[in-house]
Amino acid sequence: MFFASIFVPDFIVQASLRAEPEATRQAWSNRPVAVLDGPESLPRVFAANEPARLAGILPGITKTQAAQCPGIILRKRIPLQEETAQNALIDCALGFSPRVESTAPGVVTVDIEGTERIFGPPQKLLGALVDSAARVGLRGNAAAAANCHAAHLAAKGFAGITVIARGNETDCLGRLPIEVLPLSEDQSEILNAWGIHRCQDLASLPTVPLVERLGQAGLQLQRLARGESARMLVPVEPPPKFEESLELEDPIENLESLGLVLDRLLVQIGARLAARSLGTDQLTLRFQLDVHQDRDVNKEDVKNGINNKDQITPDVWLRTLNLPIPMQDANVLLKLLQLDLAQRCPNAAVKAVTIEARPARRRLTQAGLFAPIAPEAEKLEITLARIRGLVHEEDEQGRAKVGTPEILPSHKPDDFRMTVLTSAEEKRVINTDISPPNSSPPSSCPPSCTSSSLTSRPMSMFRPPLPANVHCHAGIPIHIYFDDVSGAILRASGPWATSGHWWKSDEWSRAEWDVTVQFSSGVNQYRIFEEREQNRWYVEALYD
Repeated sequence: MFFASIFVPDFIVQASLRAEPEATRQAWSNRPVAVLDGPESLPRVFAANEPARLAGILPGITKTQAAQCPGIILRKRIPLQEETAQNALIDCALGFSPRVESTAPGVVTVDIEGTERIFGPPQKLLGALVDSAARVGLRGNAAAAANCHAAHLAAKGFAGITVIARGNETDCLGRLPIEVLPLSEDQSEILNAWGIHRCQDLASLPTVPLVERLGQAGLQLQRLARGESARMLVPVEPPPKFEESLELEDPIENLESLGLVLDRLLVQIGARLAARSLGTDQLTLRFQLDVHQDRDVNKEDVKNGINNKDQITPDVWLRTLNLPIPMQDANVLLKLLQLDLAQRCPNAAVKAVTIEARPARRRLTQAGLFAPIAPEAEKLEITLARIRGLVHEEDEQGRAKVGTPEILPSHKPDDFRMTVLTSAEEKRVINTDISPPNSSPPSSCPPSCTSSSLTSRPMSMFRPPLPANVHCHAGIPIHIYFDDVSGAILRASGPWATSGHWWKSDEWSRAEWDVTVQFSSGVNQYRIFEEREQNRWYVEALYD
């Protein structure tokens, strides 16, 4: 077996900075940075980077003491950012092997046995692994060895990339300081008192006296220092979702500034998706709002608790954006979110942003040699989003305005919905709201019940149907008035009764007639119908 390990120095500090732009992280790389934790009344330093430690910023000192360091950057600790950073590191490793262990915060171990044909020698694989971690905002060291512990200690102790040949573990690890081992406070004091400062010093001690003084824990430390300790890898399940969040120091009130924040988070999500050769077909956007009752939102809205369908609580705004195909391009995802937010932006300043991407397999298609070139799905979706912004998303009946019309099998005339392009998996989902299980059209409505002697002729439909006043004799229409014209009905064919949705609240029933009407200008033929529930007449079409 052969294992690779990647170690992220000052993991907590890097996790708190990874949502910053690359230029900002580069500018802050040589500046002291400290992460604060604890109660708001007395926050203390929880972690610090190397420049901060050299300046005397140690864990446990107060925020006031740390602020006295010139040029120091103080950040608030957010555990969710550390969890997200660890998941991002796991995603990077999963791009190289299916067997990945989350060893410790900021440490991931990978089984790379048999990967040479794909990624080349271990030296090349480690370089690609470090580059992949850098794309998600984590700078780390990587090492490869014949056992997990040796790879972990080498990544922790040596900067850059290290490959330990089989059988050379003791000589290579011997140069490392004793602090790379998992020492307790008492063990560290004892070894310092003995003058043990490097792993080779501990490895050269006689085993029996060491066990007599430090017990089995001392023996385990010596095996680690010699690179002889081996264990089984414990693979971790891949993260079920891709989530990035950022808590803002100052609330954002305009869409342009919010777009910069979304761009930073989407770049991280796109890099994680690309590392695992995945895309996303659904984005969930969550805003934590800075709500004040005297501004930003109406008092009535705060009192009611919900301002619109996207705002689930007064201070939480949630929006889900479904994509037609899996995507991973951060620029495309950003543009879609911006177009969507332009129509339904929150009504208060945003103080925290969370983006969750549902993973999906990327679409693999090959264009036909003689088929016309279709537009790229990403560009087409942006165009459709622009159109939705102009005509709005839904009509009065809750139907989408942009998409492909789909006739519903309800036997109700003009019953349709607008559907968008979806993935193959979503196309297989059957909408159970159309009809109940094992249901069939009413006996009064066979498939041919709407046919008449005139249906073979073309007709011009009125959208919407024209309201009409119809006089009947013995249930047969004899006179009609609509659209400022009036005429006697010379001939009426019908009725053809249809009904449906008896299993739902919006039950409908109508009777259709084909009529010939005499006007002063001539004779015309129409399709009319009566809405029985409302007892109203309408003119549906004119026969050509």
